[in-house]
Amino acid sequence: MSVIRNKATRWLTSAAVLLGVAVIGPVATAPTASAASGCSGSVIDSLKHYNYSGAHVATSYLYWDGTYNCVIANKAGSYYGVSSRMSLTIYSQSGGADPDNGYFSQYAGPVKVYGKGTCIAYELDMWSTGGADMLQDRVPAGGFNHCG
Repeated sequence: MSVIRNKATRWLTSAAVLLGVAVIGPVATAPTASAASGCSGSVIDSLKHYNYSGAHVATSYLYWDGTYNCVIANKAGSYYGVSSRMSLTIYSQSGGADPDNGYFSQYAGPVKVYGKGTCIAYELDMWSTGGADMLQDRVPAGGFNHCG
């Protein structure tokens, strides 16, 4: 009886260890949010974008690393995984801009500008798969913000 109990105990211990590795392993090796986006630094702002019909179609994330501002816009809902035209541009109040235009299925960006001593704004435009304009958001709506 003790042989069976010892085998059962070893089997349960092994299973628990393997399950722990399977659960903890991916968490420990997952990339950071900034590494996954292509932007360095920390997220300092995010915004959900809605099309003209009110559907959530994307979320943008603004990063700051102490020198540069960087933006990425991830598609959301039924638009995620579907290739359609997107345009994401970040603007520096001192005159610089970085655009990313094309057909994307998951996200546009990263786009970045030098941010020390200046303010920034960014714009996200999206079109439906049929080519109709469905979103035009400038953040902020007028002027610039997030002054570094």
